[in-house]
Amino acid sequence: MRWLAEYYRARGHEVSGSDLTTGGHSAENVNNPDLVIYTSAIKEDNPELLQARRIGARVVTRAEALGDVANTFPCVIAVAGTHGKSTVTAMTASALSAHNVAMHLGGRVNGKIGSVNGEILVAEACEYRRSFLSLSPHIGVVLNVELDHTDCYKTESELKSAFAEFASKSKTLICPYGYDYLKPAPGGRKIEVGLLGDYSLIGYETSGYGSDLIIKTPYGLLNVHINAVGRHNAENAVYAVASALEAGADFAEVRKGLKNFGGVDRRLQKVGELKGVAVLSDYAHHPTEIKASLSALADVGIKKPLVVFQPHTHERLTSFFDDFISAFLGVDLIVLPVFNARGNVEGKTSEDLAQAISSVGGNATAVSSFVEGAKAVQKFTSNVDGIIVMGAGDNERILPLVLKR
Repeated sequence: MRWLAEYYRARGHEVSGSDLTTGGHSAENVNNPDLVIYTSAIKEDNPELLQARRIGARVVTRAEALGDVANTFPCVIAVAGTHGKSTVTAMTASALSAHNVAMHLGGRVNGKIGSVNGEILVAEACEYRRSFLSLSPHIGVVLNVELDHTDCYKTESELKSAFAEFASKSKTLICPYGYDYLKPAPGGRKIEVGLLGDYSLIGYETSGYGSDLIIKTPYGLLNVHINAVGRHNAENAVYAVASALEAGADFAEVRKGLKNFGGVDRRLQKVGELKGVAVLSDYAHHPTEIKASLSALADVGIKKPLVVFQPHTHERLTSFFDDFISAFLGVDLIVLPVFNARGNVEGKTSEDLAQAISSVGGNATAVSSFVEGAKAVQKFTSNVDGIIVMGAGDNERILPLVLKR
């Protein structure tokens, strides 16, 4: 939403907006606009949405607005997938830094990447409520397909069908090797990533909080350095390299852009220290993402982490409950209250998760607030070598309490 606001403002439009965390929603905020754009998290009885329709304003979803905007760019790279979209989007834009690039991203990046204008738009394409089907990209990227958002996809088959439709709208499709059900638009090209594919990761070594990679491409081997750790981020870089090269970048541009890539906020991001122990912030909120992030901690020397986790929606916690249990076995865990991104309070709770983990030999404690969570962290600092605050909600608010600033 932020990027869309900047896009319209840069073209001379008067833009206003509202958010639950910055003043809330009220019909009074809707002051005779020509266009109202709302996220898919907004419910139909929202007072601003009702007012906009009452006065006859044009009302569209964020996805529809992005689709309209994307049609104004000569080249669009759309990055989809259950995991890694934000990171690959930002990496791709950085790898194309010698070009005039605009970047639409759900997260925040460290450093300046892209703008609201450009010859190439690199856009994060979200599958939630099939939002990504508003795009018909020149290059469509599918990183992975794993069941999530069970409030709109009841089965993996439904999810695969949506991704297949996204792929069919892409002139050039970049996807994992073996995803045979994904096909590009008629007459388009399919480029596969994996050991038997067109692009693959054949060398990976960590270097502090960065990684040195060797990537096989159709144009030869490419050595690059990224300021990110974890094999999942190394694999992310392969997709960014493929996207950038297929969009017209050369090796030198890609190598320089990825070396300067500062990372996306809350992706294994070191934010400070508590009594000499590193404190990291991470966005992982699906069991697969959690396992990848915890695995990557060993690359930066963290062997005994304390995880402060905020479940993101009761639906997700309920749908993948057993997977959450297995993801957190072997680490000390503090569970914050569930973040209700879409208002549904039915389903498993943080207390359920903590009790289930403890019942099978794990060490988990549920807390009722950020203040209580910060106090619980203080008790663990002598027994751990890293603290990671994890989740996709508003759990960043605990960091100042943990760091005492």
